[in-house]
Amino acid sequence: MATVSSLSSELDGCTVDHPELLFYELDFSSMSFTDRTAGNNHSFNLDGDSSKRKDNNSKTGLDLADARSRGEGSFIADGVGVTMGEDENDSPMSPSSSFSVSSIGNIEHSFVDALLLCGWDNILGPRLEHVWYVRGRPQPHTNILRYVTTQALSGEICRDVYSNQIDFKFFDIPDKGIIIPTFVFSAQGIKGLSLKALALVIPNSELPLYLHQDDLIQAWFMRIVAKLRVICVKKDFATSGLADLSSWLWSCMAMLSSLQEVGLPIKIELNYTAFCPANTLESDFLRCVIASHLMTYGRSLIVGSRADRVNILVYTLGLFCWEGELMCSRAALQGRSWPYFQDLCVQGCMKNPDGSHNLSVRDLLCSRYPTTIVDVDQREVTQSSAAMDHWRLSHDALMEELEELFEGREGNSVGRAAPFQSANVSESLVKDLIEDVHKLPPENGAKEAYIRHFMMSLQRRAFCLIKYLEGEMLQTSGGPRVSMKRLKSDLGLNLEGDFRIVLVAADKLKPGILHHVCCGGRGAKYDSEYLPNMADVL
Repeated sequence: MATVSSLSSELDGCTVDHPELLFYELDFSSMSFTDRTAGNNHSFNLDGDSSKRKDNNSKTGLDLADARSRGEGSFIADGVGVTMGEDENDSPMSPSSSFSVSSIGNIEHSFVDALLLCGWDNILGPRLEHVWYVRGRPQPHTNILRYVTTQALSGEICRDVYSNQIDFKFFDIPDKGIIIPTFVFSAQGIKGLSLKALALVIPNSELPLYLHQDDLIQAWFMRIVAKLRVICVKKDFATSGLADLSSWLWSCMAMLSSLQEVGLPIKIELNYTAFCPANTLESDFLRCVIASHLMTYGRSLIVGSRADRVNILVYTLGLFCWEGELMCSRAALQGRSWPYFQDLCVQGCMKNPDGSHNLSVRDLLCSRYPTTIVDVDQREVTQSSAAMDHWRLSHDALMEELEELFEGREGNSVGRAAPFQSANVSESLVKDLIEDVHKLPPENGAKEAYIRHFMMSLQRRAFCLIKYLEGEMLQTSGGPRVSMKRLKSDLGLNLEGDFRIVLVAADKLKPGILHHVCCGGRGAKYDSEYLPNMADVL
């Protein structure tokens, strides 16, 4: 392995147009340099530690065409490999052909091949700035990276760089064999505000899996992009800023890897659930868990000291999830202490040896929906927040996170206390369901069919609630707040728990129904898709 500095004596008199390469350790096993001084026409071919000089009357200039990004040397810092790359189809002397490369390691299962950070240059156009390769996955060719960069920022020349909007674009390119989810935003660059894009390169064969996890990935990357805009202003992105972004991307890849490793199947067998006679649980505890799960938009966290006990409840709640929600759910694995991952539907987590578990209150609040927290050992069921309060709490938590990042206080703030509340609410829908299921024989899939029928009937109740409210809005022309007492009485949902379950199901079908019922259309809406930027924080 040779370095640029060690060649200074050999290249005396040569012109070096890229002095920034001196900061990188390169592998010159397949590189050649040409002496362009007056009267000289010689090239240097470097093979290992030795160099040989030969005449070359037909070729001049600095030839780096063989120095591909995957063939160059690298250095390792904090578990992330960084190299310098060159686009082999561009002129090696062009600034648009250089980009830095990192690798995301310790990811056992991934369907993402690479992640790209692109920027718009007013002279050069779309430009690739950095690439993260996922170790163990095929590395896309440089032509693919160049194509993705062009597609990600195509049609954005007239975009307002002062807008805080984060746009999502999706490309399905069958002839290239890839799909490209892309997030376009504006952020501070070396020359002021500029357009940037964060893109994922995924094989086209993984399209069905990606579509099921699309909302989950968007939720994670919206939050990552919001933090990225802040660090572009406050930090040197090439050093500490890039390290922060790499750590956030690693967490996202670890979350997706856990879904691949112990994700829930589409069809759950009854033997793994609490409805199996061998896995009986207390009826009141089981009722409270299922009812709270339905009240929190199908988002639940199950924690315990034994994976088998945790997974009984994980698979039980999986019976009350739709197919798309099952693809975003994960069981617990003995010996793996995964933290709480935001926006997963159902997830099992193991406790630490001291009885604690990796639960971040901020991640709970930054999730799109409230979460049910179930402690299997203590038989405790709580909710992170009420459904109506969660939108406000989520917005406040996101603003607080960006403020700390802007002021350099990340990791040192005490943070807000968890607004947990009891999930024990009177209801009859789940109670009657459990009693009926226990009366059915376990053979021939009778219990599973009855639970599916319950979920379909819950959808019909939710649809009736939506049509009822639409009729009320037509009669009153969007007048005062809906009468909750009359609404419950007309729909036969007098118990508070029954009303919450059906109202949440209706809000999943038609977002905004819960806000209309509880606030009468008044007040500000807090939408996590439009995250605040650094200007809003200031």
